[in-house]
Amino acid sequence: MGLPTLGYPPTTQNARVGNFQPGNGNSGRIWTSSQLLDHAEMDGLIQAAYSTLFFHTFRSDRDPFLESQLRNGQITVRDFIRGLALSERFSRWVYRCNSNYEVVTHLVQRLLGRGIYGEKERIALSIVVAQRGLAGFVDALLDSPEYLDNFGYDTVPYQRNRLLPSQAVGNVPFNIELPRYQAYWRDTLALRAPGGHAGAPLIPSRAWANGVPKLSTRLWYGLAIVGALEIGRVLLTTAAAMLSTSM
Repeated sequence: MGLPTLGYPPTTQNARVGNFQPGNGNSGRIWTSSQLLDHAEMDGLIQAAYSTLFFHTFRSDRDPFLESQLRNGQITVRDFIRGLALSERFSRWVYRCNSNYEVVTHLVQRLLGRGIYGEKERIALSIVVAQRGLAGFVDALLDSPEYLDNFGYDTVPYQRNRLLPSQAVGNVPFNIELPRYQAYWRDTLALRAPGGHAGAPLIPSRAWANGVPKLSTRLWYGLAIVGALEIGRVLLTTAAAMLSTSM
């Protein structure tokens, strides 16, 4: 049985600001499946869901099976969001190249539509990731009262920007504010290199330490000789054919 989640205060940068508006990532519209009018609007809802999780999506990254289930009413928008958050692309692009702290930041922003309250929340939720894994953490966010009260089962999560009297818009979109990965992943790649450490250049393998290996050199010379002989044969054949034709 896992330990209970650590407590943390739900503080904000300005506790006196309580009004929100839809974020810029979904073009200022709240996409809800219960309010769609036609097939084109369902396309817009699906694109908004991809934008929330991935910012931009190539055709090869889309999930036709999940999309088909959503269009046919077999799953809810909440289930569709869960499928995208647990997809191979999200795991490859976000989960595998970030620490648990950064994974928490990414998912809280994308699924709850707000920034992290503070370091205490980041630590508490990173422990949930360590205990339950990515799927368990995603389920914890989607089952939370905060998610259900704001988005329910039919609404695509959006960035809930705080409106300030002196500003025409709210916060910067999360996809612009937060990079896909930070120096943590870059340094990890350096550590995985032979004899590497953070900030060190990559070291070539032993086979290439003293220049080009002898076997590679011999193969290159052999291919060069074979190619030269083949070109000579073609030239001689062509010349012989030309001479026989002229005679």
